[in-house]
Amino acid sequence: MNRKFLVSAVTVLGFMTSASAFAAEKEGVYVTLGATSLSSDVDLSDLDVAGQNVDFGSEDISVIMLTGRLGYRLNDFFALEGEAGFGLGGDDFDRTVPVNVQGNLINVDTNVDLKVENYFVGFARGILPVSDQFDVFARLGYGQATAKADVVASVAGLTATGSAEEDADGIAYGVGAQYNFTDHDGIRADYTQLEDTSIISIAYSRRF
Repeated sequence: MNRKFLVSAVTVLGFMTSASAFAAEKEGVYVTLGATSLSSDVDLSDLDVAGQNVDFGSEDISVIMLTGRLGYRLNDFFALEGEAGFGLGGDDFDRTVPVNVQGNLINVDTNVDLKVENYFVGFARGILPVSDQFDVFARLGYGQATAKADVVASVAGLTATGSAEEDADGIAYGVGAQYNFTDHDGIRADYTQLEDTSIISIAYSRRF
């Protein structure tokens, strides 16, 4: 047998074995835990305050959330994952609105506390390995986010309260990147859009 051919065959076999081992190393269960900045436009056009429907229009909200993911990487190029976020705070604003009280319009001072309570999304993730340590990816899935508004209204020394919840659900999509600083540990950044909700997150990733 030609010696050059034998050396070449051994080299190719060794490369294929290494590549196969590297691919196998990337497969399996992974989790991430991190912080998310969530921004959304919340519809407040029909809030109930002490039996009165009050129109606050729409309001932009920006909150910080704790986000976790559980996923399974099938191979170098594809993974499935679920994502959940839980609110760590909210926004509030003051507004004077006209309220109909027994046929009369009265200007009422209100304070509205806005919170995004949670969101849940399931994704299919397409991955492009740039190097052994760095991946870029795109995601497509379906999810739901829940926002809550608590209102305190005051007029002539009297106060009234009310609250409402709004759910946004639909197609979610986004892009991201991950840098792995060990075989099992990495840092991941994502941008995701869900209806009128923008989600930017950075997280620690652990592969098992």
